[in-house]
Amino acid sequence: MKKLVLITTYFGAFPDYFNLWLKSAGNNEGIDFLIYSDCDTKDFSIPENVKVIPISFSEIKEMFQSKFDFEITLDTPYKFCDYKPAYGYVFQQDIKDYKYWGHVDTDAILGNIEGFLPTEDYDKIYQFGHLCIYKNTDDNNRRFMQEGGQFYKDVFTTKNITVFDEVVGMQKKFELLGIPTYQSRDYADITKRRFRMTLSDIYLSGDELKYNNYDYQVFYYENGKVYRDFINKNGEMKTQEFNYIHFSSRSPKDFTGGCDNFYITNKGFFPKNEKVTKEIIEKYNPLSPKADKRETIRWRIKDAERKIKKIIQAHKENR
Repeated sequence: MKKLVLITTYFGAFPDYFNLWLKSAGNNEGIDFLIYSDCDTKDFSIPENVKVIPISFSEIKEMFQSKFDFEITLDTPYKFCDYKPAYGYVFQQDIKDYKYWGHVDTDAILGNIEGFLPTEDYDKIYQFGHLCIYKNTDDNNRRFMQEGGQFYKDVFTTKNITVFDEVVGMQKKFELLGIPTYQSRDYADITKRRFRMTLSDIYLSGDELKYNNYDYQVFYYENGKVYRDFINKNGEMKTQEFNYIHFSSRSPKDFTGGCDNFYITNKGFFPKNEKVTKEIIEKYNPLSPKADKRETIRWRIKDAERKIKKIIQAHKENR
């Protein structure tokens, strides 16, 4: 039996940097990837461990609907984030030869994922939608249907995004069911609320916040792995490895020219040919307090608008 398959769905057109995502997936040779998509792949080099399954959005919606005896709501591809916990149930024939399955996002660059996985046996590994892994058993693949926390029928019948795939959804459900999970923060989750590339501080406190970000830090991909180089409080240059980097709500351009090692910045991906120095950090991830403040304000407004729309939609559905 194979160990792990990671699943993603993507409809429309792949992003400019998709070849870099494919490259990083291909370097994870011990993991297979399934992409359900209607996107054109002729301009991309697909690694051997990546399989693109051609399917239209209407066809995949029908596939999901056929698994449930009530009318589901799946009007846009973005709503798939609430259906991710059901992938093991819906795609069971495609993943039957694997011990584990998971869902993974494409707004990321993948490092050495296997090198960070626990050696102990867990039913659930990680807790965020950009990468979450489940043990592939019939009981575990139906865990999303169990009572406790968010109820899947409510999730699957609302147009609102309930974040069922993350902490308030499946992670909370596993906790209420008393099932141990692996929650190590092995990834670099870039916050969308600052212009500069900095790590998200969500669910962090105390010393975790103190050592989460540094004035001088830069992220990059090198020899199949994801790193951050930073200057610590003592003025020393340090290196930290992550299993992947996730840059939600950003659309960086690919300026690598096909090179294998590259910097990951808010303006795009650039070739990395040298050792990181303070000057390199200042070039690719400079301090930007004014831009950061503007971005924070912009996202606060967007969050407020989103909450209002969610309340209005919930009111419509409950009438």
